[in-house]
Amino acid sequence: MITMTLDWGALVALIGWSLFVFWLGRKSAGPRDRDLSGPPPSFTMQRPLPSARPGPATLSPEALAAIRGELARGNKINAIKLMREATGLGLAESKQAVEAMEI
Repeated sequence: MITMTLDWGALVALIGWSLFVFWLGRKSAGPRDRDLSGPPPSFTMQRPLPSARPGPATLSPEALAAIRGELARGNKINAIKLMREATGLGLAESKQAVEAMEI
């Protein structure tokens, strides 16, 4: 007859390890366990803006003509690219400037 002895230390270690792994999995579960029904958190930290930013008023006549030509042909993306190259503005600012020229 075979007799088995229970090693209580190993059993406690196994249960502890299982609980630890379960806890780690819950801790890194991500947004699916968070309440997302409310408004998004407000972020107050903003990127500092350069002190002197060139705008559409600093466009050379050639650049302005090229941008208007692209808009006339319906190539808004190319017009935005030209605005970025000519002024050094960011993507959002260039898009707003080009859209203001469309009106």
